[in-house]
Parts: sequence; C-alpha cells; structure tokens
Amino acid sequence: MTRVDLKMNRLLLRTLGIAFGVLLCCLSPMKGAGQSNIPWDTAKVWTDYEAALQRPERVWRLDLSKQKWKAVDIRLRRFRQLREIVLDKNKIDSLPPWMAEFEHLERLSIRSNKLTQISESLLGLSNLRELDLSDNEIEGIPEDIDALTKLERLLLWSNVIGHFPPSLSQLEFLKELDLLNNEMSVDEQIWVRELLPGRRLSFSPPCQCQFDD
Repeated sequence: MTRVDLKMNRLLLRTLGIAFGVLLCCLSPMKGAGQSNIPWDTAKVWTDYEAALQRPERVWRLDLSKQKWKAVDIRLRRFRQLREIVLDKNKIDSLPPWMAEFEHLERLSIRSNKLTQISESLLGLSNLRELDLSDNEIEGIPEDIDALTKLERLLLWSNVIGHFPPSLSQLEFLKELDLLNNEMSVDEQIWVRELLPGRRLSFSPPCQCQFDD
C-alpha cells in the first residue's frame, strides 16, 4: 500500500467518524421526543387535589386532609406511583377494595376518621412501612395483619381495640406500636408485650376493665 493509499484511508476514517458523531447528535433528541424530559420532585407533597389530577403519574405524595370526604374518591385510583397518602380529618367510615392497588405505597395515614376496622384492602399493601389509623373507632387488629410484611410503624392510638392476634409477633420489621388511649386491661398489655418483645410500645395506664365471662 502506497503513502497515497494510507493517506486516503485515514481521510476516509476521519470523515466516517465525523459523520457518525453528527448522526448521534441528530438521533438523541428523537429518542426523547415521545418522553417527558421535565423532572419532578418526588419529595413534594401535593395538597391541591385537582392540580394533582392533571398529572397523576408525577405524584408520589398526596395530602388530602380535611376534604370532608365520607368516602374515598374513586379518582384516587389514577395515582399509580403513590408512596404516601394522607387522608386525615375526613369522615371516612370504610375503605374501597381498590385501595390494595397502590403497590408502591409506603406510608398511609387515615387519622381522625370514622373507621371501625382495619380493612382487608389495606392488608394487600405489601410495601407499606407506616400505617396510622389513630383516632378512629377500630375495635380490633385482624388475624392476618402479618400480611404487611414490611410494616415498621403501626399507630392506633385513641381507638377501642380489644383484640390483639398472635400474628402480631410475625411482623418481623415492626419497630413501634402505639396503643395509647385504648382502655386496655393489665392482662392485655402484658399479652402485647409478650408478643412484641424489644419493640417500642405505647400504652395508657391500664383501665380497671371488667369483662363478662
């Protein structure tokens, strides 16, 4: 191969390299044309429900306290990426089955409502780490509470809970159980302490409760 040939080959390679670089620059914008390039703040807590409904795929944290809801709005189902929902200080007395669809949910607070039980739909929230159902009218903890395998905090103060299933002991990651203001007897408090040794447990002074045999 002559020097002329080598020079021509080098020139050809250089030209191809430049052309390839230009092609990449042209294709890059095309690749993102069908995608949103606008970042969103995953730490933001949305409080304007109607505004959040305009872009539900971008909402991770939603605070819908004091909405005067008697039932959970079905439009909430649109928020598939939710990590946190706050429904405090409404008038909700039951939860719909589709609440179990929030597969990414880590924190749920439905404090100060009118719930009488821990709904079965909540037991399907496999990624839940904190559940706050304080200040309701809940009468007991369900037998299959251990379905919440990642639960770390269970806050149930100011209810009327009188049933504490053995399955509580299966909550491997549970760190805190708040049962303040539940009018528990001495025996009930001892039972819960035996179920959950080494956990942070909160009780009010035991009541002088008398139960029928």
